[in-house]
Amino acid sequence: MNGANEVKDTSKSNVETPKIDQPEVQEVVSTGHIKLKAIGVSGVTLFCRQLSTLVDVGIPLLKCLQILHQRISHPKLKTIIQHLSQDIEQGMAFSAALEKFPKVFSPFFVNMVKVAEKGGTLDEALRVVADVLEEEEVRKQKVRDAVIYPFITLAVGVFVFIILLIGVIPMFGDLYKRHDFELPLPTKILIGLVDPVTLIVLLLLIIGIGVFLYVYGKSHGSKAFYDRSKLKLPVFGSLFMKLYVARFARNFGTLIRGGVPMLQALDVVKETSENVVVAEAVEQTIKHVEGGGRLEQPLREAEIFPDVVVDMLAIGEESGKLDLMLFKIAELYDGEIERAVSTLAASLQPILIVILGVITAFIAAAMFWPYFRLANFLGTGF
Repeated sequence: MNGANEVKDTSKSNVETPKIDQPEVQEVVSTGHIKLKAIGVSGVTLFCRQLSTLVDVGIPLLKCLQILHQRISHPKLKTIIQHLSQDIEQGMAFSAALEKFPKVFSPFFVNMVKVAEKGGTLDEALRVVADVLEEEEVRKQKVRDAVIYPFITLAVGVFVFIILLIGVIPMFGDLYKRHDFELPLPTKILIGLVDPVTLIVLLLLIIGIGVFLYVYGKSHGSKAFYDRSKLKLPVFGSLFMKLYVARFARNFGTLIRGGVPMLQALDVVKETSENVVVAEAVEQTIKHVEGGGRLEQPLREAEIFPDVVVDMLAIGEESGKLDLMLFKIAELYDGEIERAVSTLAASLQPILIVILGVITAFIAAAMFWPYFRLANFLGTGF
């Protein structure tokens, strides 16, 4: 690990520490308002890998950051590197400087660096963090694609239905109203939907639901409700569970292997979990371990961890190979996620085709069934 002497020496090198002169930039940096979304996971992993390479070849940390500041073009990441360089030049630890940007560098990232600073393995820790971030983003993208695909397909179907409802169905409605004969029920329903009063009521209902979801979504209780609901969804609930278990196992295992104490590692896992159910389970585990207990009991009582996962964790803890067992769990569930996503994509396609086919058949029958009856009624030869 680069010591204080190295940092002092690099401050006199021909690469000057970048200064933050703009007041607005200083305000943003000092309050840590830059978000990960503004930089992207790819930007953070690129920063990790480039910094790891420079540290690995023996370049002192401060000079590494100075070099990266010159090479990196992303304006917000450049701003962060400016501030990191100044903090380190003033004698602050790298992990402490990273903590000023909690929305960019997670507790997982900071604690890995903090342990590496003590052990002199910063380059290795940065590579591990980059690997974990990239793998996590790939898994999340696969699940995101699997979940979004059916909604996009249904949204297209709804959009087409609205176009027909506004542009085509009124013309049929006007035609049928000019002739006095009984319309089938599906036709009455569609024609009723294009009535101005009905459209206004539906529009107000949709706006009301949207406002309610937005306001409710801002409350803490809503996140807990949504997180629990996600795990109970048919088909998708199992996929989300596997994703959260794999994330828990990989992050926990990486921290333990990196030398982070168990209680501290659990606390980091709790802070970085994206689901309230997982966070609550880990919090109960922390309390149990603080009282001298083992991991098995609170995790077995939690609703998210399958028995096989808890059994593997118990064996790993008893044998002193907890990190190895956690990585095996993560690997096992990575494979489960791959298979679940593939199966989901293959099974949803025919289901969506059937749903859209039924909607299309309903509209066609509702519009053309009375049309043919009208043609026969008027004696047009149909």
